Amino acid sequence: MTLYASAPSNIALVKYWGKRNTQHNLPLTSSFSVTLETMRTWVAISPLSDGPDRWALYGNPKKALRVLAEARAFTHNSQPLAISIHNDFPSGAGLASSASSMAALAFALDLALNDGNTPRTEVARWARLGSGSAVRSLYPGFVLWEAGLDPEGRDCIAQSRFPASQLPLDLIACVVDDRTKPIGSTQAMERCRDTSPSYAAFHTRNADDLRRALHALQTQNLEALGQVSEENCLAMHAVMHQAQPPIDYFQDGTHAAIATVRALRQQGLPCFFTIDAGPNVKVLCPPAHTPALREALEHTTGVTRLLFDRVSDSAARRELAWPAHLPAHAHSPTTPLHTHAIPLPNTTSFPPTGAAR
Repeated sequence: MTLYASAPSNIALVKYWGKRNTQHNLPLTSSFSVTLETMRTWVAISPLSDGPDRWALYGNPKKALRVLAEARAFTHNSQPLAISIHNDFPSGAGLASSASSMAALAFALDLALNDGNTPRTEVARWARLGSGSAVRSLYPGFVLWEAGLDPEGRDCIAQSRFPASQLPLDLIACVVDDRTKPIGSTQAMERCRDTSPSYAAFHTRNADDLRRALHALQTQNLEALGQVSEENCLAMHAVMHQAQPPIDYFQDGTHAAIATVRALRQQGLPCFFTIDAGPNVKVLCPPAHTPALREALEHTTGVTRLLFDRVSDSAARRELAWPAHLPAHAHSPTTPLHTHAIPLPNTTSFPPTGAAR
């Protein structure tokens, strides 16, 4: 029997940029994120009677293989599996596809190997070893991921601090470039650690940024949350810009989207942006203002398309079937280790104002 699971992307508002332990994939500082709803990774797992595992996935399989190894070591279950992993949004472009992929895989492996009985903190550990920020996609709403101090990460845990209803927010992802970014996050972090003069200062500000963000959520203060999120985001990219050689993910469309958000805010529209390690800009706003933002952003030079989502309490979950909007063959691996890029469905047109998303 094939089982299905999915996990959403998550977007950090207070970001971590650097690791205190690369072996256990432990962040140097804590982070605070929002869990999304519709930008998801889907996983299908089927038992095999014998032979090697079979895979269908995008890109380098090393992360997924490590998650599987940890899951098997914990559950003592070596059942051969056919595993398919597929994102329904751009991969490797700074939209947290690695996080959702490893969270979905870890969640599905718990179902397949242990009937869903593994403690969530252990499933989070498997996911973290594939992608650090995957931990956050296992939890709903507004999520705090504590860096901890333990050398093996026993205190490196995430928790939902507020439900999505605490401050309802829509998210519009301005896709500037959906190609795989030229330098991966891990490599970029290491270059910044070794060469950027502002690397230490960015981590020093982390505790205060977290305090400000949590207080903004507690008091439902969108303006304060936006201010700390934008400051934190730009400080992280300043660290990259000062590395040697410099790392600059921004493109003309990135700058144009930022300018659009700032102009709309000056006109009284409540919104703010954040940008991860990539050129694509995420814009958050109260749902009532999404139509106005959509109208402005779809006409912003350099923005090729928009993806729509919302902050949600829908974290990693079991699914009843493979989604109809993804290619049917995507969940049928046929070789011992098959990696491929499956074309994204052509569903990137702008929705009409007021349409269900």
